[in-house]
Amino acid sequence: MKVTRADLFWNYGATFMRVASALIVLPLILRMLPKEEVGLWTIMIGLNSMIYLLDFGFFQTFSRAITYIYSGASTLQKKGFVPVTGKTEIFYPLLKGTMKAMSRFYGFVSLLLLLLLSTGGVWYINRLLIGFSGDITNAKIAWFSYGVLLCYQFFTYYYDAALVGRGMIKRSRQIIVFSQSLHVVISSLLLLYGVGIISMVIGQTVATIVNRILARYSFYDSKTKLGLAKATSKKWFDILKTLFHTAYKNGLASLSWVFTNRMLAIFGALYVPLATMASYGITKQITDITITLSVAWFFTYYPKLTGEQIKRGVSEVKRIYIKATIITVAVFIPIAIFVSIAGNTLLSFIGSSTFLLPVSLIILLFVASMLEALTQISTSVLLSRNEVPHYIAQSVTAVVSLLFIILTLKYTELGVIALIAVPMVVQLCYQHWKWTLKLFKEFDIKPVDYLNGLKSIYKSLPIFSNNN
Repeated sequence: MKVTRADLFWNYGATFMRVASALIVLPLILRMLPKEEVGLWTIMIGLNSMIYLLDFGFFQTFSRAITYIYSGASTLQKKGFVPVTGKTEIFYPLLKGTMKAMSRFYGFVSLLLLLLLSTGGVWYINRLLIGFSGDITNAKIAWFSYGVLLCYQFFTYYYDAALVGRGMIKRSRQIIVFSQSLHVVISSLLLLYGVGIISMVIGQTVATIVNRILARYSFYDSKTKLGLAKATSKKWFDILKTLFHTAYKNGLASLSWVFTNRMLAIFGALYVPLATMASYGITKQITDITITLSVAWFFTYYPKLTGEQIKRGVSEVKRIYIKATIITVAVFIPIAIFVSIAGNTLLSFIGSSTFLLPVSLIILLFVASMLEALTQISTSVLLSRNEVPHYIAQSVTAVVSLLFIILTLKYTELGVIALIAVPMVVQLCYQHWKWTLKLFKEFDIKPVDYLNGLKSIYKSLPIFSNNN
């Protein structure tokens, strides 16, 4: 599977638009909304992590299965894969059955999500809005509208998995750029017109619907439609059972990332005032954006890495892994320095009512986020083999982290410090070194490999390239 420079540029473009949506809309949110509503929006963003939780690892598993199929696989295995050599055709019966399995799975779970939000979501928002000084009706409308949007997002979640798995990275990222642009324009205009917190929900709804329509249209091109129409589908339920063997392990592993990264605001809001959570939420958004920027190169080349795994291209997998870790660290350090020095100054300049955390906590949060990004790269390399050796350890990490966070918040006055330090310390005990060390041993990585990786990055920069 070939990844071109255009794929890389468009992936950075899509990443930039995600960042731009925060950099453009966020100042308006901070300027136009009171502090309590900023805190509520931060929690609603955290609610979005339920998609990752309920997905239970199927997104990556489906995407990887599509990559295998487009690399020539005619069967899917519960563990590992059958190596493919030479040029082979797409096996459309397997592709058709896999797409059916994806749509059935996401349709069923989206109904469960709607049921959960209609019950537990009602209790949570009523509990959260006790003592709320703003417009409670508006806040509830925004909350439940966002819940319906999440259900639709989940129901159509697999379209992007199919596009990326097929290797259509450029098209996928073009769609993201366009839909995110709509999100920025619509949300910004509505905020300026004083619509309030519902502005972001409306903007994101329009962007999501457009994104899904374009993604579906792009994947089902004329050749794919013809091939699928002629094919007799493999049994979708059998495919789902096969994929579940890896997906549930991946899902359990994902709990660590979800609970120790994206769901912290939801738990923290039960013990920490909304105004304080607003500062944490804004700082967390910046570090999450940095994670996205730092791993953008790796996930552009991830379908290629997966394709190399099925072809046993170990040296190429090693090269991509080393280059990705160098880029991740190189992105984090300058952004962390800039935000620590100039972050609050810029917020003051735009007239924000909400500011970042103290500098010491900003640095701590950036360190924790960088470790998350590096571990994410290591475990993703392991997942590309259709194996999940880390799922038990990560599940234990999730449970321990959650338990200690709740106990610390309830019985100490640490507040947001606990939200940062507790999960980082728990993961440093095992997760943040185990899987990286495993890859180091398997690939026999030495310091000279990182020196070669730096040279490769240097030569790949257009200004230093000898290619015209």
